[in-house]
Amino acid sequence: MASSFKINEKIYNKLLELLNDAYFIDSKGNINDFQFYHDDHWLSDSAVIDNLVYKKGEWNIELIFALHNNPLKFIKRQIVSYSCSKKANLSASLMRRMAAKDQRGTLEVKAEDFKICHN
Repeated sequence: MASSFKINEKIYNKLLELLNDAYFIDSKGNINDFQFYHDDHWLSDSAVIDNLVYKKGEWNIELIFALHNNPLKFIKRQIVSYSCSKKANLSASLMRRMAAKDQRGTLEVKAEDFKICHN
């Protein structure tokens, strides 16, 4: 059976040139490029915020770990999904309390910490 797909010869040659150039341009990253993976000691002093997102018929539980004295330094992770909003809400609060260093919730991030100018 003959193929019905045809490609212009100029486009094909250009594609081969780009693939060849990518071999010489791309390079491996340094270990310093991945240093943020190893610098996770700040997570021990972070505030944990639970976030429920309704997407495609499910309630996704996301936990946000934010440094309480620098709230722009944060990590957001999706943990699990539930079909029932009550189960998702209960599980989110339990997961937040379990993940937080301070389970009483005294480490928190406030909107005033962002110093937003409304001009």
